[in-house]
Amino acid sequence: MKGIIFNMFNDIVVSRFDEQTWEDILDHARVSGAYSSVGNYADQDMFALVNAACEHLEMTPQECLQWLGREMLPQLGRLYPGMLEHYQSTFSTLKALNNVIHPEVVRYHPDAIVPVFHYHEVSDNSMVMEYRSARGICSFAHGLMLGCSDYYNEAAEIDHFQCRHRGDEHCLFRIVIR
Repeated sequence: MKGIIFNMFNDIVVSRFDEQTWEDILDHARVSGAYSSVGNYADQDMFALVNAACEHLEMTPQECLQWLGREMLPQLGRLYPGMLEHYQSTFSTLKALNNVIHPEVVRYHPDAIVPVFHYHEVSDNSMVMEYRSARGICSFAHGLMLGCSDYYNEAAEIDHFQCRHRGDEHCLFRIVIR
């Protein structure tokens, strides 16, 4: 996983809690905590940090990953404004993930491993997103979708109605903008 994700995790915890909380999470996770934004780090380090954060913040791993994704999307928009500036809505951004946004991520970070999303429009205000990733962190993807709706000041209801962790072939999310 790219170091920038670890750095944003750090920033989110420190901004919502404090530096000591982040240090406690690092100690509990038994990871170095020194992450270069362009470096690659073991997924296990992220999972160790998430599990440690769960204990300190009294969240489940799914809640923690969703919270991180939701908080991270606005940070990504600030760090890489070119990735989001051409979109005006949650749906236009989500539809651009595979063809525009993720290729842009790979341009900045050539060795990044990005998930694949497919979408099926249901109506003007609803769609179904399919999430496929070797990492299987669908709760993080759910959070990014929520963060996207926050970014555009749109009220979204997201139902994660199929999940690999529940035995389904892949994850499906129904997204409705109110």
